[in-house]
Amino acid sequence: MIQYSKRRSELLAAGVKLVIVSIGLPEKGKALCEHLGIENGEEFVFVDPENSLYDDLDLNRGVGATFFNPATPLAFKDRLFREGGMFSSELMEVMGKWKDAFYIPPRQDQAFNQGGAFVFDNDKTVYAHYDEATAAHASPEEMVDLALAAKQ
Repeated sequence: MIQYSKRRSELLAAGVKLVIVSIGLPEKGKALCEHLGIENGEEFVFVDPENSLYDDLDLNRGVGATFFNPATPLAFKDRLFREGGMFSSELMEVMGKWKDAFYIPPRQDQAFNQGGAFVFDNDKTVYAHYDEATAAHASPEEMVDLALAAKQ
């Protein structure tokens, strides 16, 4: 969220709308944005307490399919050894604050939901990334670059 929010003004200047959706309740989403210091989060961070969008996008879920997926340790390895490493200053900043923030999903089964990252151009899907496993996220830099390129 922090990495995307840092490039939001660039996206807006290009006419690209950033939308972040997470599981949770509205008050928890607001508290998380405040906790992470994300400015104007209420304009682009939304919550999906009922799992509607997660269900419609058919995102990966379940402890066996995600947390115990062999791709999970590989994703951690890739994050650890990539350029910039897993322990970026942003991650360390967030982790340093995390002890003061504990968010429980509205439904127990949502604890093992995996996310995704998508670039849409109106009703056309330009790019879709489904997190295969825990820590197997799309690169925020690549996603922003894709969105900007799609707008040109």
